[in-house]
Amino acid sequence: NRTVREQMERGVFDIEAVKQANDALVATIQDSLQIADEGKARRAAAEQELQKMEGELRDSLAAAKARENGAAA
Repeated sequence: NRTVREQMERGVFDIEAVKQANDALVATIQDSLQIADEGKARRAAAEQELQKMEGELRDSLAAAKARENGAAA
């Protein structure tokens, strides 16, 4: 009877277990947000690099075309 009564007095849940689960959930959410932020920053940097490369390619093509037009004249 004593053992059963002690178990009943513990309540429906163990608050420490709930606290640990909550802490794990909060940490997981924070990790997910950090990963998303890092991914966003990497995508922005990659986009800038792609724009730079596109500009270089356009400049190179324009120079080649100008040379071609200059040689034809």
